Amino acid sequence: MARLTSTLASRISLLMLLAHGVLLPLLFFGVMHVVERSQVDQFLEQVRGFARVVADQFELGDALDSPERSKALLDSAILRGDGAYAELRAGGRDIRSELGLAGVQRPPHQDLDVGQGDDEVYFIMLPLDHAGRQAELWLGFDERTLTAEIAEARSRVLAVLAAYFASTMVLALLVGRWLSRPLTELQQRSRRVASGDYALHLAATTSLREVVELGRDLDRMRGELVGVSERLRQEIVAKEAVESERRTLEVQLRRRHRLETVGTLAGGVAHEFNNALVPIILYTESLLLDAPEGSSDAEQLQGVLSAAKRARDIVRKVLVFSRDFDSTRLGPVRLESAVDEALKLFTALVPASIDVRQELAADIPTVLADQGLLTQLIMNLCTNAFQAMQATGGVLTIGVRVDRSVVPPIVELYVADTGHGMDSATVERIFEPFFTTREVGSGTGLGLAVAHGIATSFGASIVVDSNPGEGATFRVRFPTGQRADAHNLAAEPEPMRSAR
Repeated sequence: MARLTSTLASRISLLMLLAHGVLLPLLFFGVMHVVERSQVDQFLEQVRGFARVVADQFELGDALDSPERSKALLDSAILRGDGAYAELRAGGRDIRSELGLAGVQRPPHQDLDVGQGDDEVYFIMLPLDHAGRQAELWLGFDERTLTAEIAEARSRVLAVLAAYFASTMVLALLVGRWLSRPLTELQQRSRRVASGDYALHLAATTSLREVVELGRDLDRMRGELVGVSERLRQEIVAKEAVESERRTLEVQLRRRHRLETVGTLAGGVAHEFNNALVPIILYTESLLLDAPEGSSDAEQLQGVLSAAKRARDIVRKVLVFSRDFDSTRLGPVRLESAVDEALKLFTALVPASIDVRQELAADIPTVLADQGLLTQLIMNLCTNAFQAMQATGGVLTIGVRVDRSVVPPIVELYVADTGHGMDSATVERIFEPFFTTREVGSGTGLGLAVAHGIATSFGASIVVDSNPGEGATFRVRFPTGQRADAHNLAAEPEPMRSAR
């Protein structure tokens, strides 16, 4: 815009320069023509009038009768009229004044205008008639005085025109700067708007209507562009959110399909395995009835029966993971009571190296769940946290809070530990049945899978936050606002997982 301002001022000055370059010469020559013509006309009027007076003196007086008086009158004409030449021709006799300019010769005819010839003398001839006698009076007048006056007038005109030209050029520069000032102001405001100050109005403090209207048009354009930019930004943000949600849903869908496939396979295997365990348990119990009490056979049979029952418990857990909960009747349950009941059972198993803490918020609404399954869910999460801190000890925190930042609000049950934590690859698979990071024989890998199945049956989701060395937090998020009499696992949201 600075270039535009400079260009505007320079262009105005250039236009003024071109205009004066054309007009001033015309004005100069026109003025000089008038001045010169006026000076020449005044000179001619004076010399011709003076010559007429001298001629009248010759005609009316007796100067023609005496050469001495004629010469005296000619000398007087030279002295009084700034003459350069005076001569009387009468009867073949020429009388010439010696007071004239030296070297001046009478031309063969009189001058009709100033500047004729190269002698710088204006000659005029007047015929004389005195008492029937004819004569010619030749008078010459010095043109140099007239030329000097014309030259002085030319210098004065040039000085006046030069002063006029300088003043108009200065005025053009001032006008250019005055005109460019509001445009510069608009340019500065436009840069501020481009830098992010969208609330700034594009207006210029000027009385020029065109600039004021330009500022209004630019301000309307600014408002429209800001509105369009904000709408585009919102659309981009919304599109990014939709795209992110789409990718999340795709990942969740793939996980759900994988878990459903594994659950179906595990359920089928569990049923077949359970069918094989039933006769083993029955036959073993039958043999125990016949075996002598305290005998080695009885002890061996009791070991077989215990192993079969442990296998049956594993099968039951697999069936809990893969079972169809559509037939489960859910009702309103208070999470605080479920937490208390679970902790009564769990604290008896926890060593002194682990500090169990509760964080129960007030005014927790009820959730739709099954009391028994909810207790089992809490137990499984607490057991997983206990196992993560079993070697080092730590703090296990179980709490309930309400997230009112969403509509409807979400009731959140969270279990946090200060154990070894998990990386993202482990978090990705923790809900798969039989997946475990513990040593062989130390766990079945069904605890979190069962917890996931129970949470899904309640219409809840599980969010996992964990990083290696920073512990882990499991958040079970229960929706609110559902009717218990209409809820029978209408939705099964996939658990969301994110690494801290």
